[in-house]
Amino acid sequence: MKSFRSGVLLASAAALSLTVGGGVNAQAPRLMAPPVAADGMPSLAPLVEQVSPAVVSVLVEREVQARAAPSQFGNFPNFQFGPPERQDDPFDDGSRRMQAEGSGFFVDVDGHIVTNNHVVEDADKVRVRLANGDEIDAEVVGVDPLTDLAVLKVDTEKTYPYVEFAEGVNLRVGDWVVAVGNPFGLGGTVTSGIVSAIGGQNRENQYLDFIQIDAPINRGNSGGPTFDLKGRVVGVNTAIFSPNGGSVGIGFAIPAKVARETVAQLIANGSVTRGWLGIQLDEITTELAAALELKSRNGVLVNDVIDGTPAAKAGLEAGDVIVEIESSKVNSPNELSRRVASYAPGDKVRVKVLRDGKNKTVNVTLGIRDDASVDAEGDAPAANDNDTLSSEVGLRVSEINESLRQQFRVPAEVSGVIVTGVRPDSPAASAGLRPGAVILEVEGQEIRNADELRDKIENAKKDGKEAVLMRMQFGQNRQFGALSLAD
Repeated sequence: MKSFRSGVLLASAAALSLTVGGGVNAQAPRLMAPPVAADGMPSLAPLVEQVSPAVVSVLVEREVQARAAPSQFGNFPNFQFGPPERQDDPFDDGSRRMQAEGSGFFVDVDGHIVTNNHVVEDADKVRVRLANGDEIDAEVVGVDPLTDLAVLKVDTEKTYPYVEFAEGVNLRVGDWVVAVGNPFGLGGTVTSGIVSAIGGQNRENQYLDFIQIDAPINRGNSGGPTFDLKGRVVGVNTAIFSPNGGSVGIGFAIPAKVARETVAQLIANGSVTRGWLGIQLDEITTELAAALELKSRNGVLVNDVIDGTPAAKAGLEAGDVIVEIESSKVNSPNELSRRVASYAPGDKVRVKVLRDGKNKTVNVTLGIRDDASVDAEGDAPAANDNDTLSSEVGLRVSEINESLRQQFRVPAEVSGVIVTGVRPDSPAASAGLRPGAVILEVEGQEIRNADELRDKIENAKKDGKEAVLMRMQFGQNRQFGALSLAD
């Protein structure tokens, strides 16, 4: 079965010739025209016709104990429940068969399908609906929660069209992309837009920088592919940022490089193994750079070295500034974590550190990153205020900057901290908080940053309070709410 690696042939506009002073001809940059239809008009139809047969709907069933609370994020499948539960049924144990739909796509001739981990997580039964409407059973080959990727496999008595991940593509902000998937269970829906940012903020414990796109991504698009105009998969749709569950123009895709490497391991082994150092990290702030007498903020500070870990055995020490791994510079804790995770357990890597003002190279044999190492917080940024708020009340906040103010239309005179994430079924969700809300006051005191919010919550807990009173602003409206502190 032929893959679509060749994609769509793009026509190019003729180069423009400009005349500048002295009669010298200067060649203008070559412009690439969009794909064209048979009548010569710009059209994405040739691209869509080639890649759509490889995209499938992923249909899952799982048993749940109660109706799930609405998510404040859009990175979950389109949950569909049966009739409302009867309160007078003595045989009702509260369990329900839940159906959900996501998206996926074939990536090889062997019938492997890529989708999101959260689409098939805890599924009892998985089926896929092909582009022609046929439904077939699928098995889960492997999942990787850290990248939110999963691989399925179907019987290969028949051959299926497939697409391939892009290699060596320098995706840029402003590049056109096309997303194909199954939003709201509609199937085979195509949207287009541009790359609006690269390197977005990671979700907790994930090892990737998202591609942010403005192609409309809705519930059910999870796991579907994002293509460039040559028909190459440049990303896997995984999340949207939305206060209402629908697209507001901010979608996130897993980069093709990360997806390609992860999928290869899942197909080969059914799981993913990652290298591990066993350290806690801090970002180097301007103040830390001054205190450490550093010339720049490059590198990351080792906050702690966990006993018995590869880092400890190799001689890394708290206070070291890691500046390079295998001769490649690292500039942030997340970047270092991803770099280490890209190596296999057992690999030997050269770590260049700055210690007491002198450069030193430490050779480390990496360990394996597993659940135990996650619990030990190895190779992770040291716990911060948002981590505490996230784990205890299900809330992530940020100080208001101009970008967030414009994004959420926060009035210029409003100050406080803005909510950037709310975990479903959390005290924050129960209090009515949602992304874009501004927390103005807690217990009658103004809140200016995450530190003050955390301190107010911690002090209230110490005082034995079961909840704190918050004053919040949603758009132009202000209201009070109670944030539960019960465990």
